[in-house]
Amino acid sequence: MIKKEFEFPNYSTEMLQILKEGRVLLVGKDKDGKSNPMTIAWGSIMYAWNRPLFVAMVRSSRYTYKHMEENNDFTVNFLSKDYKEALGFCGSKSGRDFDKWKETGLTPIDGKFVNGTVIDEAFINMECRTVYKDEMDLNALEESIIKLKYDTDKNDQNVEHTFYFGEIMGMYGQME
Repeated sequence: MIKKEFEFPNYSTEMLQILKEGRVLLVGKDKDGKSNPMTIAWGSIMYAWNRPLFVAMVRSSRYTYKHMEENNDFTVNFLSKDYKEALGFCGSKSGRDFDKWKETGLTPIDGKFVNGTVIDEAFINMECRTVYKDEMDLNALEESIIKLKYDTDKNDQNVEHTFYFGEIMGMYGQME
């Protein structure tokens, strides 16, 4: 698939809609070079510190968290509706227990701009380098969100996300 480079904020509206639909795979790579795709439906595309950023949220209980902590680079990959099964698998199964690449048939390739892995089948690939990260503070989160999304009380620290602010180092794709 031939993909063309483009710059932020091109296709931001489309990317946010696809993110909302849960058709995005975040890929982290650990210190040993093993990568793991994880389905996400939460995130942000923004501009801050005079840089284009993607903000990914990863729970500390997720296998991908290890990858995000061991490598400052990550990728964000936007997929068509044709990959519903692969997205479902990557969102419900852990890379601790499964080789998601083998199980889904998705093709991992080396990134062009960062030490990360992109997904060949994605029609948009975004390569990011973490410039800031911060742990979510449940005490600062609005109570209705906790009740709706976390089903816990503020004392359960296993539900917290870490926010990874990744500078977008390169974006490319094959837009329809």
